[in-house]
Parts: sequence; C-alpha cells; structure tokens
Amino acid sequence: MNAGFSNLDTLKQHLLAPALRPTTTYDVQLLDLGRGMAALFANFTQRRLAWMVGDTEIFPAAKAEFILSRFPITAVTLSELKLQESAGWVTQTDPNFILALDLANGIVNCGPSDVGPSYGQVRFTYNGGYFWETLEPDDAAFPSALPSGAAALPSDLYHAWLLQCKHVWQTIDPRGVKIVGEGDKNRVVPQQTFGDMDLIPQVAASLKQFIRYKLT
Repeated sequence: MNAGFSNLDTLKQHLLAPALRPTTTYDVQLLDLGRGMAALFANFTQRRLAWMVGDTEIFPAAKAEFILSRFPITAVTLSELKLQESAGWVTQTDPNFILALDLANGIVNCGPSDVGPSYGQVRFTYNGGYFWETLEPDDAAFPSALPSGAAALPSDLYHAWLLQCKHVWQTIDPRGVKIVGEGDKNRVVPQQTFGDMDLIPQVAASLKQFIRYKLT
C-alpha cells in the first residue's frame, strides 16, 4: 500500500517502536501522515513526484514548448489538439509534431511556432515520475520490479521524507496516546493536523534541488 514514498511497512519500521510494529493500531494515522508529507513535498517542489503510466496534461495551444509537471519522463505516448468543441480532440499523427523531448526535465518542444491558436488546447499523454515500492512484504509480487525506463525515487528525497515524517510524528504524538485517545482505542482525537506542519530546515534544504521553478 502506498504510504507516501514507500509502503506502510517501511514507514512503520521507521516510526514505531519494535513492539508496536506488528499491530495495526496506528495504520490509518501513519498512512495519512506519509501521504500528507508526500503531498507537502509535491507542493513545495511544484511538481508531481510519483511514477504514473498514462498521465495527461492539457495546455493552451498558443505556444511551442510545454513543461510537464511529472518528470523525468520516459515517453509521450499520445499528442492531441482541440481547436473547437464540436471536433473534439484530434490525434496528431505527424511524427514531426514533437520535434524534441527533454526526458530528464519533462519538456516537450513542438517547434519554432505555436502548435495552435490562443483558443485551442493541446493534450499530452505520457509516462513519468519517480518509482518507489508500494507493495507490502507479504504481497505475492513483492518486491516490485522497476518499470522499464522509470527512474527510482532518489535516496536523498526518500530520506528527507522519512526525516519529515519522523519529526511530525514525534511532534504530534510520540507515544500514540494523543491521536488514538487514552482509554478509548476507537476514538480519534487529532491534536494537530499534519497539514499544519512546516518542513524542517534540513528537509527544505534537501528539497531545493527538486523544485520546478515556474516562469511568471
């Protein structure tokens, strides 16, 4: 199960004491934590980080260069252009519609001139992002094979995520009694939402190399 930048078992190994790891008491809270911190990382870096096959993005057609938000990419599998609603999306079969691909940075270059008028739209379907293990150790297919051409999650990004998760977990609830609620194991008593937590300085510094800066 995807817990952010790893599976739930890996996150539990880093955040829970050995005696608590076999239990499922904190599974929901840990999943929320891991996924919440991954979303915080995505917002901070202004990009989509997870590997995905067949992601789509739509852009105004009045440009020649398009910057995809999920990268590195392995391929653009479909390019479509829509100039009017009645015609809908039209697949671009001309092999020269895309002149160049910057796979590492997710940039699609369609040539010296705009691909269409200002009212038109272009849509790309592509594969990209970082791959990480989401299966649990007791799943039949564990461990997952790295998809062909995919980039593995960088170790410094992974360790920054673990550090941030550990910081937030210890800040909110080092022993579990605040989230679960003393005397009532079925009652959730959140003391502070994960989204309220800022990145710690070490993590913010590590993430700077992954930021997708946008032109304004």
